Amino acid sequence: MKYALVTGSTSGIGLAIASKLLKEGYFVFANYAHNNENAQQAAQVFASISTNYTIVQADMSNLDGILKLCEAVKNQCPHLNYLVLNSYATDKTAFELVTLDNWHHVMDMNVNMPFFLMQQLYDQMAEHGAVVCIGAMMGIHPHAISISYSVSKAALHMLCQSMVKVYAAKRIRINAVCPGFVETPAQSNKAPDHRQRIENKIALQRFAEPDEISDFCYSVLSNSYINGSIIPISGGYDMA
Repeated sequence: MKYALVTGSTSGIGLAIASKLLKEGYFVFANYAHNNENAQQAAQVFASISTNYTIVQADMSNLDGILKLCEAVKNQCPHLNYLVLNSYATDKTAFELVTLDNWHHVMDMNVNMPFFLMQQLYDQMAEHGAVVCIGAMMGIHPHAISISYSVSKAALHMLCQSMVKVYAAKRIRINAVCPGFVETPAQSNKAPDHRQRIENKIALQRFAEPDEISDFCYSVLSNSYINGSIIPISGGYDMA
């Protein structure tokens, strides 16, 4: 049996990635922080595909949550083949009102805790395994609406590349996949005119479907030579 962990995987892109891995025959550890309704809906989706999954409630914004998730993984599987770091936070507080707590929360979720999760699971990772960090186009293009999100995703991209040599001894590959705008619940409250402005900046004139992102992530995970890459999948964002 091959094993995979996907953080933040009961809705949106994470749910699509976890479902894809289940379909490919992996035992999947899924994860969520607080939304029990999403977790119940995800369990129904997973159960329609396979019984080879476990959903672990653990908050990925703090070390206690990281340790809780790692303990669950270590207790239930002999090794981990794939790790997908998908949990994230954003903050759209107006620039002049951002507090230190606002800033730290985004940095902890998007940069600091991914580092410590990889540290805790290093021995658990199987040789020739793979890690994908879910980065963002907003870590490539400046994003003033949420500066902390943009900065943290750029930092995650560098963390990903910095980990290449750490993982090299075990022949573990690590890459960052950087989606643009995707049809997820997080995008559902955008005003029609705002959405149209975004679509006008995308060469394909539409948001991505979650399955398009998950299929690409699986390709990156399973390709034996992609390593240390920061890979956009944006439909041609900022190229229209």
